[in-house]
Amino acid sequence: MRKKDHINIALKDKTTKTSLDNYRIDYNSIPYFGISEVDTSTTICNQKWQYPFFINAITSGGEECNFINKQLEEVCEICNIEFFAGSYSPALKNEEDKKCYPKNKSINIGLDKNYSTVLKAIEEVNPKYIQLHTNPLQEMIMPEGDKNFENWLNNLKVISTKTQVPIILKETGFGMNNKTIELAIKLNLAAVDISGKDGTNFAKIENSRTKNPSPYLEEIGYTTAESLEIAKNYKNKIDIIASGGIRNPLDVIKCLALGAKAVGISRVFLDILINKGKEELIAEIKKWQEELKYIMILTNSKNIKELENKIRKI
Repeated sequence: MRKKDHINIALKDKTTKTSLDNYRIDYNSIPYFGISEVDTSTTICNQKWQYPFFINAITSGGEECNFINKQLEEVCEICNIEFFAGSYSPALKNEEDKKCYPKNKSINIGLDKNYSTVLKAIEEVNPKYIQLHTNPLQEMIMPEGDKNFENWLNNLKVISTKTQVPIILKETGFGMNNKTIELAIKLNLAAVDISGKDGTNFAKIENSRTKNPSPYLEEIGYTTAESLEIAKNYKNKIDIIASGGIRNPLDVIKCLALGAKAVGISRVFLDILINKGKEELIAEIKKWQEELKYIMILTNSKNIKELENKIRKI
């Protein structure tokens, strides 16, 4: 029920403005090359991706959420983009949920889970990537939230030394500061997903689910742009992934120009899937793939590397 609540509440949020609107990319009136010369590939965790955006962790657990996950997985296979499934937590309690979690792709699990539980889950899924998500503010407000914060850092440290699978430290919508990124580098993690607060606000969602809401907590955190401005200083030491309120291919390009190597999308793709269906989502993703190339031509960038810094704040 909680996962369904998250989906329903998130899709009601029709926010149209984000921090990325305060930026403009370079625009060149005379292109230097054609579409056949544009390379949209990127490298994350030493794996080459054909496109620099992916469907980020959305949901899991229960028949309806697992069906959504399966559809998203199929869409990603068809469109040749990466798929990161929602939290593995439901599968820790229910064998049926475990059957629906994709094998050999990625695993998403919270730092509130004991490291031994996480390591066991990694064995079960045999993933290419591990998303360890951190969401202390959400847990504080969530009626069912775990409050064992004293174990989170130790869990992260132990997991980072016990597995060879690349670890992505993932925020869940509140952004990252320099101390968090420096910790990830110190622990030799492969990447951070800064997940800024332009997207789904889980503090707001949990406030709507509790009898004693604290709306002021919804203001805590960093926007997607703020987090990227911080993270770009570390882009040569760790892979930077951006997410949080990504609405279109131009937002993807802006994030890449601000130093991200890949961009995660959740709500906008989920909205299309729920309201228009799988075929419409496939068509939209292919449209994004083509339009990324158009925008790169306008910035005279043949590849992702050449996009860096071709952006200004207004």
